[in-house]
Amino acid sequence: MVVSKPNKSLLSSVFFSRIRNSGESSISSREGDIAATSQAVKELLRSKISSSGTGQDLDEAKLPDQVSKLLHVTTTEKSSSETNALKIPSFNTKIPLDISLRSKELSRERKERRVYKKNSMSRRFTKIFRDSAQKLGTEAMFGAFDRVSKEMSVTEYNAMIGVYLELAERSHDLDYALDHIGKAFQVLKSMRDRGFPIEEVVYGPLLDYLIDMDMVEEFHSFKDVIKEASPGSVDRLGYYEMLLWIQLGDGEKIEDLCGTIDGNGDSLALLQESYLLALCKKDQRDHLQRLLEIVDITKVNSSDVLANIFGYLGKFSLDSVARKLLWKLRESDEGVKNVSDLISIYSTCTPNLTVEDTILNFNKMHEELGVMPSSTSYEKLVKYSCDSNEVVTALDVVEKMGEAGLIISADILHSLLHAIDEVLEFNLVRRIHSIMCTKSVKPSSENFRNMIRLCTRIRDFEGAYNMLGNLKNFNLEPNSSMFNCILGGYFREKNVRSALMVVKQMKEAGVKPDSITFGYLINNCNREDAITQYYEEMKQAGIQVTKRIYMSLIDAYAASGQFEKAKQVLLDPNVPAGNQDELKNELISALASHGKRADALSIYEEMKKQKCQVDPKSIISLIEYSDSTGEFNTLVQLADDLQDDISWKDGFFRMILFAVRNRKSSNILDLLKRNKVRLSKKDIPVENHFDEVFWAIAETEPTEVKLGMELLRFMKEELGLVPSRKCLDFLLHACVNAKDMENGLSVWKEYQSAGLPCNVLSFLRMYQVLLSAGDLKGAEALVSKIPKDDKDVQHIIKESQIVYSQTPEKKKQKKKKVVFPTK
Repeated sequence: MVVSKPNKSLLSSVFFSRIRNSGESSISSREGDIAATSQAVKELLRSKISSSGTGQDLDEAKLPDQVSKLLHVTTTEKSSSETNALKIPSFNTKIPLDISLRSKELSRERKERRVYKKNSMSRRFTKIFRDSAQKLGTEAMFGAFDRVSKEMSVTEYNAMIGVYLELAERSHDLDYALDHIGKAFQVLKSMRDRGFPIEEVVYGPLLDYLIDMDMVEEFHSFKDVIKEASPGSVDRLGYYEMLLWIQLGDGEKIEDLCGTIDGNGDSLALLQESYLLALCKKDQRDHLQRLLEIVDITKVNSSDVLANIFGYLGKFSLDSVARKLLWKLRESDEGVKNVSDLISIYSTCTPNLTVEDTILNFNKMHEELGVMPSSTSYEKLVKYSCDSNEVVTALDVVEKMGEAGLIISADILHSLLHAIDEVLEFNLVRRIHSIMCTKSVKPSSENFRNMIRLCTRIRDFEGAYNMLGNLKNFNLEPNSSMFNCILGGYFREKNVRSALMVVKQMKEAGVKPDSITFGYLINNCNREDAITQYYEEMKQAGIQVTKRIYMSLIDAYAASGQFEKAKQVLLDPNVPAGNQDELKNELISALASHGKRADALSIYEEMKKQKCQVDPKSIISLIEYSDSTGEFNTLVQLADDLQDDISWKDGFFRMILFAVRNRKSSNILDLLKRNKVRLSKKDIPVENHFDEVFWAIAETEPTEVKLGMELLRFMKEELGLVPSRKCLDFLLHACVNAKDMENGLSVWKEYQSAGLPCNVLSFLRMYQVLLSAGDLKGAEALVSKIPKDDKDVQHIIKESQIVYSQTPEKKKQKKKKVVFPTK
């Protein structure tokens, strides 16, 4: 759903009223729960100050720890003042999170930048403030932290701003969103007043939001505060100002800023480069091409600006302009250093080229300009090939790189190994290892871990051990994660003896087992005494019990039939309160998969009542492991409980499969029609899931051909889907089992309607349909068209004649003749 952009004047008036009303006087007049909350935080700080001697001795880093402890008291704990110093209301302020206020989705480039920036901030502090908003309500949270703001560090201020912006972006309520932007503005002013710098990682997303909302006055208000707090940010703020005028389509303002860019001077100013960068980011072709005519490319100092200019030129295939600029750089003493990298950027950004054509263009431009490819340009080419899933081509590039005497970095190996994972071509890991042994390579320990893991995926344990032995050639030492990959591989193969040998080899190599090692060992136990033994060994070794260990205990106890002990894991006093929900989810899956679905369902219902977070995988496991006596309505409700589309699709079709296999299919068509809108979404493809349903119909006895034909009709007419070959093959097989020639002929016509030429298997199945239905003439006519060069085809035809050409009555009559021969 797209929400139209709110009225501009309304935005400005509401926003500034928020800011005017959010000063100290309004804070002091908030409701009692805010004051009580902030008072509790202040008292905590005061006690810490007094215990440490002076306020100066208070370590700012301790503030979030203490606040976090107060905020993470669960509702199941006692609510007395002795156990809960911070009174949390029994109700939670509802935070609308469903629809974005902004009028259009963020561009891909902006999304990627935002992800990077969020990851670079302290996740820990962000989580504290987000949890505070959820548990106390944002009003109470703002009041509490405002009162202790003098004790807050830059990291905590940044996290607080991030949460306010996140809540504003995700809300569809105008007042709510602007209220939180106003609070972010107040925090920025507080940072400025305390002399803290405001970095782009913080102000960038805020300005992006204001730009996207066309909020000009608000943009300049934020900009002024940022400039006062961080005078060095003036040049970078010019980038956002140019983005603002581009967003508004204000050609006059854009021209004014472009007018400051000329070809005079020894180099471009940072502000001018910021303007150029914004023009490139937004593909302003007219302005850019005029500027590139007057700007001396050799005077652009920023590598980021140069990269974006050549990315823009590649995107619009401006080949003559790109070559002209590259020649200028080639003739410059400083510019020549960047030529190879810029060629790779231009080549990989040019659309509608195959990977092979891109590489040819890359080589041709290097030859024309008389420069050698650099390590970084090759690295870009490798990454481009890997992103295009052309891993073999990427390996060819790496080999050529090695032949040129260039060092192959750990980042290049990472791209290759990641791509192998993506395309599932695990055998290629051997070629990477060969390159490492013959070329100049600087791998990391993580590269080796991934290669060892890939070897285990193809059951090449000898190769995995060879890689362990090869570590010394690169001055690297084996670590527990490498051995754990081999350990996990043996356990996947159910080779317990070899797995236990891995643990022995770890100790001999002087590598200490870690929590992951013990997690594997515990998870693969089927006896209670062995589980206890490993758990005690782990504690004696001083290894911390992690969430993964608790999950392994639950799985191991459930697998060994000790269901009560699996439940008791959650009662361990050492289990962190924050892990309770995840462990309950693990318990649900473990119980359901080992025949205790009723217990699992009971825990799930209890979690729903307590409004705990339920993992979609737990709900899906309750659907998947339902027995034939289970109520279908319960499965329908479980599927409806799945919120995100991907999980819902998975759970919904598992429910459909259950219904088909357990003869409870009377309501399937109604369910499909009821969920037609959700099934029609383009971002959740369902064709493969329908294939599974048709396979279940073909395999279930007695075969429900009627249901299959109704599903086929629903796919075509209601969802607008073209049936796949698998779908029609399974349905034709169902017609064979049901001896249904009428529907078989209808399915036969569907191949032509779907544009699928019938192959040998299709002919053989239709032949079996005709034989089983008794149409021997039609079968004979059809079999004459089947190529019989393949011996397997000849065998299937003969077997089909034996199995399908005789009716039960004829078979019975033949049997009577054998038993009671006539004289």
